[in-house]
Amino acid sequence: MKIETYNRPEWKLDDEGFHLFTPQRVRPWYNYLSNGEGGLKISHLGDGYSTTLKEPRIVVSNYDFWTPLKGRFVYITDGGCVWNPSYHPSGTALDTYHCIHSPWATRWISEKNGIQVEQTVFLPREGTLEVLLVTVHNRSQKNRCLYVTAVQEFLLYNSFGVDPVYYSWFTDTTWDPERTILWLKKNVGAQVVGVYHTGTAPSSWQGSLKRLIGEGTPGIPQEIQTPPLSGSMSGGDPYVGAFQWVMELVPGESKTVAVVSGLAPLTKNSMVGGSFLTEVSSLLSPDFLQKINHLGTPQGAQEELALVRSLWQRRLFRNWYGVTGSGLFSSWLKTFFGTQVYQQSTGMVRSTFRGFRDVAQDVMGLCRFEPEKARSLLVDLCSHQYLSGRCVRQWNTEGGAPDERDFRDLPFWIPVALATYERICQDPSIWEELAPYLDSPQPETLRHHAIRGITYALKYGEHGLVLMGAGDWNDALSGPGPQGGSTFLNMFAYWALSLLETSPGAQRGETELYHRYSLSLKEHKERLYEGVLRYWNGSWFDRAVVGSDSPTGAAPGTIVGTTNREGGDNRIFLLPQAWFTISGMAERNPEIARQALTSMLRELETEVGLLKCKPGYTAWDPAAGNLSSLSPGMAENFAVYNHAAAFAVYALFKAGMTDDALRIFRKILPLYKDWRKTRAEPYVLVNFYNGGYYPERAGEGGIPWLTGTVNWVALCLWDYLLPLGLSVEEG
Repeated sequence: MKIETYNRPEWKLDDEGFHLFTPQRVRPWYNYLSNGEGGLKISHLGDGYSTTLKEPRIVVSNYDFWTPLKGRFVYITDGGCVWNPSYHPSGTALDTYHCIHSPWATRWISEKNGIQVEQTVFLPREGTLEVLLVTVHNRSQKNRCLYVTAVQEFLLYNSFGVDPVYYSWFTDTTWDPERTILWLKKNVGAQVVGVYHTGTAPSSWQGSLKRLIGEGTPGIPQEIQTPPLSGSMSGGDPYVGAFQWVMELVPGESKTVAVVSGLAPLTKNSMVGGSFLTEVSSLLSPDFLQKINHLGTPQGAQEELALVRSLWQRRLFRNWYGVTGSGLFSSWLKTFFGTQVYQQSTGMVRSTFRGFRDVAQDVMGLCRFEPEKARSLLVDLCSHQYLSGRCVRQWNTEGGAPDERDFRDLPFWIPVALATYERICQDPSIWEELAPYLDSPQPETLRHHAIRGITYALKYGEHGLVLMGAGDWNDALSGPGPQGGSTFLNMFAYWALSLLETSPGAQRGETELYHRYSLSLKEHKERLYEGVLRYWNGSWFDRAVVGSDSPTGAAPGTIVGTTNREGGDNRIFLLPQAWFTISGMAERNPEIARQALTSMLRELETEVGLLKCKPGYTAWDPAAGNLSSLSPGMAENFAVYNHAAAFAVYALFKAGMTDDALRIFRKILPLYKDWRKTRAEPYVLVNFYNGGYYPERAGEGGIPWLTGTVNWVALCLWDYLLPLGLSVEEG
């Protein structure tokens, strides 16, 4: 594939964000924008979609998950040439291309045949709207007459799971010439109304995607090639908002237009009654109409953009980063590190699904940025626990049955998250917050929730390990079964109990509560430690042992991840080698702790990073279960799973192995990798890098944005890198 670099570097990262100078096409590189009420996912090619963030959610604009053909596009029709500043969907070669993903906006500054177009998309500080700003500048030496068209396809259903043929039969549009608004209506179920407005009257408009495309293609619609737009209502066709302006520009002249689009908050249902246009004033609040009128003007949009930029800079540009220098790493800290924390914990990255351990770790990353939001997440987390202490694995914020699988690491995340919040925010009162249970509306303190959870999960097998239930942190390790055991669980439980011992907020009411639940921290910690030592094989810690009820039929007593044992698979897993140190067990046996970390580095470190296990599984292994079904090199099977690698970095820092910690830390960061190999965004952390079982795939990145890695990177920053004044910059 030819990459057009336009005689500039391919990309750079500075305090404004990520700058891309080539419209690479290996896959879309996304930015996430949100304001707490609405969210927008948008790529460097202009494709993406928007949604509301409060339930019930509404997907405002449509999206194509396979090709970059649906998004927020600006077309320039210049004689017989049609092009986009975002390169797609026309794919017309540009003279220059420049995309800037910032925490507050995505912007393009591109040029073709002497015409430069600056296109900016952002979300205002409040509401379920987005704003498009387009400035066209004539840099040539002659007068120019252009057609400038803004296009956005709408959906207005609560998910993408609608029938691709019939969904539009229940939709329609209404053109409001007095207000220069195209109203888009979904009339089945609860009525939803979208708005597409500009303060600069267009020369033509379109409401029907079918009419817009005509005999053209989705990339270059017919009405874009041969203006003007025909001004058709959608009338059951897929609906689109499209405005077109005729711009006549003398040399050096610029003109700017703005479009505001999104969801209109109705004060009542308009499906009953008279004409929609005659009822608009009563259907929508005067404040809303005033707001879109303001944002639909270039001046109003530019003023709001400045305020949004200032808001995000206050959130992200923290004095914590003063010791990190002025290179790539420093710019990443000021932009996409914090942005990824925010967008994953409070934005649209997680969609409507919330994993118990995921939210707990989001708290650990978010609490230094937004203590109140992190506090709210903690209360919500604990409300997804039963009186028995059992926790649900995952829930949907829009309702429905939660994932009830009984992963036994889940309860331990409550004291871990609480203690981390208390330590970072210096606020022991968090333990006194109240939360109900799934099966009881009567609230109890979060301290009660923590102790109920620990009491429930601390169940041991004859093998000396905490029973796994449905599993532990590694969801795919399904072979050991409910009666199986996990060395990681023993270590993780030991850490949770240690935090209960040392966190001031946890100690209030300790005697009465622990007596009520017959919970002796000292006795349990001793039992956990002794259980782990049974699985030290002389070189590293085994990973797990199969119980008597393996769902895959594995033989009871089979060891997962061992060596130097009869029938051992000579396989090493990262987790227990790191967690022996993180848990605090290392203080009781520093020699074994150091040897475990040394084995981890010797056996698992590659050029790409730290593998999660080695060797990878290439055939079904009933002792490992679903883990062995993953394609080797992917996710948790012989891959550099960055979440686990971040555990390792934290352990290495804690052990004083600072040089090793910094080296592995750099390998997690996308900033220092070649995007041609990773094929992934250089500005956000990814879930994993392919381990290279198939050499041609070595180092390819998988699942950007959505990863607990960012929260453990945050802990490495808060606890080691920043306090010690360390830098990961080269040189």
